[in-house]
Amino acid sequence: MSGDNPRALKITEGIAYFIALDDQPLSAVENIGFRHLLGILEPRYEIPSRHHITTAMLPKVFHDVKKQVSGLLRDVSAVSFTTDIWSSSVCPMSLLSLTVQWIDDNFSLRHATLQAKPFRGSHTSKAIADAFDGMLQTWCIPKTSVHVVLRDNARNMIKGMNDAGLPSLPCAAHTLQLVVHEGLLSQRSVADALAIGRKIVGHFKHSPLAYPCLEDIQLEIGQPAKRLQQDVQTRWNSTFYMIQSLIEQKRALGVFVSEHELPDNLTAHQWALLEKVVTVLGPFEELTRKVSSSEAMAADVIPAVTVLQRFLSRETDDDHGIKTMKGTLAAAVRRRFSDVEEQPLYSIATLLDP
Repeated sequence: MSGDNPRALKITEGIAYFIALDDQPLSAVENIGFRHLLGILEPRYEIPSRHHITTAMLPKVFHDVKKQVSGLLRDVSAVSFTTDIWSSSVCPMSLLSLTVQWIDDNFSLRHATLQAKPFRGSHTSKAIADAFDGMLQTWCIPKTSVHVVLRDNARNMIKGMNDAGLPSLPCAAHTLQLVVHEGLLSQRSVADALAIGRKIVGHFKHSPLAYPCLEDIQLEIGQPAKRLQQDVQTRWNSTFYMIQSLIEQKRALGVFVSEHELPDNLTAHQWALLEKVVTVLGPFEELTRKVSSSEAMAADVIPAVTVLQRFLSRETDDDHGIKTMKGTLAAAVRRRFSDVEEQPLYSIATLLDP
């Protein structure tokens, strides 16, 4: 089957969309299993090279998708954006993302990811403003059509939006991140317990012998074999999940310690502290999940923040040992969300995860 055969062209286009839509590596066209499958489906088809997919087909896919999205945006009078600078542990490159949201003629919320632009050099406010100007020009979107840009609370991002002449507002999820981070660091006893918890999780993560032993213990005591969760600095709720996993495996860890060594261990008082921390952070985790949804609405966030403030201001007998943390959380919520009732509803909309 020749390369210009209509069916061959359709299959080649399908391969390009398969790679793009499913985040498959370009080397997929060289994989033995993939080539075997296509050989069964269409023996006459000659699979294109990786170079052809890269240089000819993926640019065509981009052009087709861009044309369609541009058509959707052509008659939209007001759009909103979310943006963030992010990187991956498997890639040293920083990316500046741009996601657009708008209301269509049927009054339905629409959104599309326009770009994830490589962002080299220093992340200065001028560099951010210039990059944003370039992205808007690429998509032929005038600044007068920009309703608001949702961004994080970093000073360079705030100034970058101001330098670009764009209205911008902070992300609720990132604000919660700052609130909880502030609270967890405010009480030494809590911070120390968390540090020990990280050592325990790190031991099982990096030891090829320790985890199988823990897994055997879990099965022996009738618990499902589950890994402990490691937290990361930029996601406060990962710390919540780490504490949850430690508490869930408390019994199994106790058996493990009686037979093996750990780099450190939690005292009975520290276990009790972590259980209280989970209780206090539970509402934060629920709100973070809610505002991180692609369908999050400001109408959901405003009452949730109010309930959070009331929850933190209420004193109970269980506050012993975490009063400082709880008080710091309450003060941080009041300070960082103090203008929430004065701002328009969109002011606390969430920054979508790129």
